[in-house]
Order: sequence, then C-alpha cells, then structure tokens
Amino acid sequence: MQSRKLLPWFFVIVAINTFLWLDSLDQYLASRFHFYLTQYIPEKVLIPSIRMKEILGVTERKEPEFNRMNITTIEQKTAIKDSGSSSLTAPALVKSEEMKASINDLDETQPAYLKNNVDDVNLATKEETKTPALPLKSGNVKVMFAGDSMMQGVAPIAIHALKKNYPKANLVDLSKQSTGLTVKRYFDWPAKIKDGIAKENYKLVIIFLGPNDPWDIYENKKVYKFPSIEWEDLYRQRVEDVLKFAKDNQAHIIWVGLPNMGEERLRTGAVIQNRVFKNVMQKYSYQYVPTDVLVGPLDQPYRAYIKDPAKGDVLMRGSDGIHFTPTALRLISQQVVLAVQQLDQE
Repeated sequence: MQSRKLLPWFFVIVAINTFLWLDSLDQYLASRFHFYLTQYIPEKVLIPSIRMKEILGVTERKEPEFNRMNITTIEQKTAIKDSGSSSLTAPALVKSEEMKASINDLDETQPAYLKNNVDDVNLATKEETKTPALPLKSGNVKVMFAGDSMMQGVAPIAIHALKKNYPKANLVDLSKQSTGLTVKRYFDWPAKIKDGIAKENYKLVIIFLGPNDPWDIYENKKVYKFPSIEWEDLYRQRVEDVLKFAKDNQAHIIWVGLPNMGEERLRTGAVIQNRVFKNVMQKYSYQYVPTDVLVGPLDQPYRAYIKDPAKGDVLMRGSDGIHFTPTALRLISQQVVLAVQQLDQE
C-alpha cells in the first residue's frame, strides 16, 4: 500500500529530472544516434535544462581544462616516436619539384606507394594568389588545430614536430570528438573558429573533420536530406562562411581532406565533403591537404591495409573504419607539417 502511494511521486521526480536534463538527453541522442528531440518539440522547451547546465558549469569545456583532458594515446606516442628520426623540414613556399623531393625524402620509412603518387599530394596554392607567409620562426604566431577525433589523433604529432622548428609559435589543439559542421547547437565550429580569429588572433587554423557530418541537417524548421544537392549547398555555405571570415581577417586556413571510410554512408559523405573542401579552398586560395592518396583512396573499395610494393600490406585504419594507426597518423601529420612550412617566410 505504501509503495502505491509513493509511485506517483516517483513518476513526478522522473518527469522533473527528464525536463531539467532534456538538453543533455537531446545532445546524447544527436551525437550517438543523430536523432533530435527538436524535430518534435519546440527548442524553447529545452531552455530550462540549458540554464541548469550553465548554472552547474557543465556547458562547453573551457580551453585549459579540455587541453589537460586531451591525453596523448598509445597510437600518438608511437607515431611521435616513429617521427623522431624523420626529416620534417622543408623550404618555405617550395616549388612543385622541391615539394616532391621533400615528400619522398621525409624519412627512410616512407611507403613506396606514396612516392609513386606524389603528383596527387599537392599542398601548394596558386603562386599568383597565395596568402601572405607567416613569421613562424621570428614571431609568436597563434595556430589553432580544429576538428573532431581525427584531429585529436593528428594534432599532438604535428605539434610535436612543429615545436622543434618553430619554438616561438603558439600551437593550440582545440579539437573535440563527436563534432562537425552539421550539428551546430552543441558545438559550433564556424563560430568557434571565427571567434578565435577575431578575439584570440589566430593567424593559422588547421581543420580536419567530417565523419560526424553525413546526416540530415535541421535548420530553421527545414530538413536538408543527406546526400541531396540542397544538403551539399548548405554544407558548402558553412565551409565558405569560415574561409571568407578568415580571408577578411588576414588569417590562413589549411584544410585536411577525408580518406575512404568503412561505412558506405561515410564514404559517400567523404566524396561529397572532399569536393566541397577542395573547391572552396581553391576559391579562397588556401591549402587543401588530401589524405585519401595516403591512407585510403576514395576511387577504390575500402581497405584497412594499403599495398606497399616494398613492404607488402601496411595497416592504416582502425577497426571502426574511420580512425588511423600510428603509421597513418604519422603520414597525415607529415603532410600537415609540410603545409605549415610552406607558409613560413623565413
């Protein structure tokens, strides 16, 4: 009898807690299943739970705290160790012939297949429209690494290598897993990057993201179905929004493209997203760094291994069909470092 009296109160408590944490539930469903409560309920219903998170201080992590939590993984440590004997220096704004030589001479462990595809690894922008070089050695230039869990793997390795040549540069890793450009309500990368350029004076932003994006976009009560032309146009607008702001504020962008993916939806997304990334980067004369020629060609069926004529099959991808092995992390990081070195004016 007593339990029956308490039962209504139990449901009341559950209902109150659900209401107060509705925003957190929506965020979890969005990141885990790409399902949004706001498709069915007005966003204003989430305001109390958003205010609750702000009061408790569990909204977006502050930069220092997040940097402390971004712990280097075993894969990153292995890749950093492997790159220790590598020659990662290259002349600033190298010509195409010199770039090929730099790519081939990175280190003795460079896979043979990459040497055979150097024509596809073109990091240089058009000579007549280059963004002004940066004083990376002589000045305290601020560099932002932005992206999702893929960048969380690459950034520490690239930063480790860049610090050797540019000790004065301020290299900041702001990458955050489960983020992208399609879901802006919980983490808005365009706003984050623009805010960093305007307020924190970042002069170089390196971006690597994408696997969290090939889903329908909900904006202004309208659904943009993936992979429709309307979806691609809206996605292009979000990329261009970042680049136009950077150009207007004399900042440089390096955008890292996507490799092949194990899941068909993500592979389709990578094809569309790379087309967007490359086209918009060319429009604004910024550097686009391809990764598909390094760790997973998009014009071939997905394979976790890459055939190297000298070494046989080399494992490049993780079991999830998205992330990378130490070998792949090292290769991608090397290309990022080479792209940064092209901007150095000294």
